[in-house]
Amino acid sequence: MKLEPPFLGDERIPLDLAIERASCCVCGPAAASDAAARGYDYEYRTSRRAWIYRRCRECALVYLDPRPAVAELGRIYPPNYYSFDEGKRGNALVAHFRRRLEAGKARAFARLAGPGAKRVLDVGCGDGRFLAVLRDHGPREWTLEGIDIDAAAVARARADGLSVGCSRLEDFAAGAARYDLVVLFQTLEHVSDPRDTCRKIRGLLNPGGLCVIETPDVAGWDERLFRAGLWGGYHIPRHWNLFTPDNLARLLEQQGFEVVERTPLISTSFWINSLYNALLVRGAPGWLLRFFHYQNPALLALFIALDKLRMACGARTSNQRIVARAR
Repeated sequence: MKLEPPFLGDERIPLDLAIERASCCVCGPAAASDAAARGYDYEYRTSRRAWIYRRCRECALVYLDPRPAVAELGRIYPPNYYSFDEGKRGNALVAHFRRRLEAGKARAFARLAGPGAKRVLDVGCGDGRFLAVLRDHGPREWTLEGIDIDAAAVARARADGLSVGCSRLEDFAAGAARYDLVVLFQTLEHVSDPRDTCRKIRGLLNPGGLCVIETPDVAGWDERLFRAGLWGGYHIPRHWNLFTPDNLARLLEQQGFEVVERTPLISTSFWINSLYNALLVRGAPGWLLRFFHYQNPALLALFIALDKLRMACGARTSNQRIVARAR
């Protein structure tokens, strides 16, 4: 049975958006694909269009085709988009524990990058939340910079004393200086051309510099349960390319990188959003939908434990980190 969200009858929501066609960014436009999923913008309701994901037969990349045109970015990323002001809102207890975890991540990245002064770029930094973590818990001699597409988020980052520019990576000009570390946290899946993005990052890095990517992995239990269209990892229609560790490594190697580390990561929000989507299309009441918020501490604890169990068994989850070195 095909389940549809109740907001499809709301004529205040645009019926459609301008679209563009897409193909596999790893294997190229000639690669054959099959329909993989169909769904709606359950989270922000930016249109009433049904969106289709396709799976490449050769490399298993899952990609949105057709997808919103670049001209529609301002619509599909509304001012209340979660990452634009994530560092300044949300559950205080959750924020405290998240910052502790990310402080450990900052120290781990410092070990990866090695001693001495380093220049670091955070692509898609939002309001600068992780840059602030690096500033407070990373090496003092690092130079920290970021870019994001949202002017209000950039303004909040600058107000916090961070060096952040308002730009898409595709339009970013770094000048003659190069970086030692470029991070993309939950960003690569949003860009229109991941191949060009990886090439651009390679050009921004010093020889031997590191690129750290965190992005969804189409491998977790939640993806299997909800893959027909309700999986939270689709983040419809903002996630345009969804990778496996193998096809992401292949993409990076094509653009002059050597992959040095591949790690599954905990992915609580996809579990929670998947359940929210499933309840929404079944007409659940508002009070129950509000319970399934991605910062609900009780749900976070449950799904952290579940993903940790998976990782302890050597299994993949719905989130991944890949570290690659510029050759």
